[in-house]
Amino acid sequence: MNRIRVVSNKIIPFDDSDIIINENNITFTNNGNYYIDYISCDNLDINFYVNDKVTVLLFEMSDSNSLNSNINYNLGKKSSLVVSKFYNNENTNEKVNIYLNKTLADIRYNFSSISNNSDKYLFNIYHLDKSTNSNIFNRTVARKGSSSNFDINSFVENGIKGCYLNQQTKIITLGDSNNKINPNMFIGEEDTTAIHSSVVGSVDNESLFYLMSRGVDYNTSVNLIVKGMILSNINPDMETRERILNILEK
Repeated sequence: MNRIRVVSNKIIPFDDSDIIINENNITFTNNGNYYIDYISCDNLDINFYVNDKVTVLLFEMSDSNSLNSNINYNLGKKSSLVVSKFYNNENTNEKVNIYLNKTLADIRYNFSSISNNSDKYLFNIYHLDKSTNSNIFNRTVARKGSSSNFDINSFVENGIKGCYLNQQTKIITLGDSNNKINPNMFIGEEDTTAIHSSVVGSVDNESLFYLMSRGVDYNTSVNLIVKGMILSNINPDMETRERILNILEK
């Protein structure tokens, strides 16, 4: 896996023949697997471009005091982008724009986070050509006293046929917190498949009962459920998994 560091809002230069970096623009020219660590980014503006017929697996991580970011994903014809992302910030304010520019562009966006204080996320997913697919999966654990707000907007205009849109957002609350999910689908074309699901609630009682009935204490049961939800959504490599587990243990 190729590792990229973004420090104080700037990409740290490195050599890789399969990508082109121009200031804060990253273009993927060949298939690849990449890891990006956002460090001390309080005003980040970054653009990702996936060329035609290119498949990219991209893992993004931020574990900091504050993240303020604007991230744009641009996909070409028959391209595929799988984003797996984990955030554990004190505060997060992020805008994500996804542009499915050409036919058969496909994105799967897997986001897991711990909400510690105040988090705001705005997603805009633009289906700009026929037969484009978007799957957006958000999973957040909201700590007591935190606030999480998700605004998720998917767009398909008339004449853009055969698109698939899927939004699924789930927030588990650990104590009193302020959480809101606004799923929106603006569809002007009848030939569209659209699915959305939004859930805000406490730890699943059936899962909790199952674990406790087998001798697992309450706190450990909750911990296991939280770990399972966070990690299963993003499927990190072993090194990143250990890093995230250390965060969750705290």
